[in-house]
Amino acid sequence: MASRLCFNIGFLIVASVGLLHGAYAANTYTVGGDLGWIVPPNSSCYEEWTSQSTFQIGDSFVFNWTTGTHTATEVSTKEEYDNCTKMGKILKDAGVKVTLKDNATHYFLCSEGTHCEQGQKMIIKIGDGIPPSFAAPSLTAAAALSALFFSTLAIFFLKLNLKTPPVMQVTFSYPVALELGEP
Repeated sequence: MASRLCFNIGFLIVASVGLLHGAYAANTYTVGGDLGWIVPPNSSCYEEWTSQSTFQIGDSFVFNWTTGTHTATEVSTKEEYDNCTKMGKILKDAGVKVTLKDNATHYFLCSEGTHCEQGQKMIIKIGDGIPPSFAAPSLTAAAALSALFFSTLAIFFLKLNLKTPPVMQVTFSYPVALELGEP
């Protein structure tokens, strides 16, 4: 009975972790929406587009363009972004999908001609945009409450269903000869 109860509690814990992990479904965004990834009509176009959503770890971004030659170049720093530095991870094919897997700020620009200088660039913040430190990760409120709930539930069932098994005492009764001294 105890092993069955432990199995059920273990199953509940694993299921709750799985549900928490899947609580956020990643989204796929087409960069620029209907406009796509082109030289924009104004320099704030992509800034306005990114401000309409909150992006999370695992979200994907599709860089589509139907006219002209463009790239989606990811540069490393804000300075490279501001200066339209055209060196970085260059994606040259239209329709390329980029999945961002870290809590950080990502800088994208077009490295063709003067497209970046004309406003074909954008900043994508994943989560709060700050890369995690090496400190231990903190639990979200939902995860903490879930862990507390299932821990309390487990303790309740353990105390309710488990009784101390009777102690068995085994006595051996046969003569034992002990020899003391040097071998």
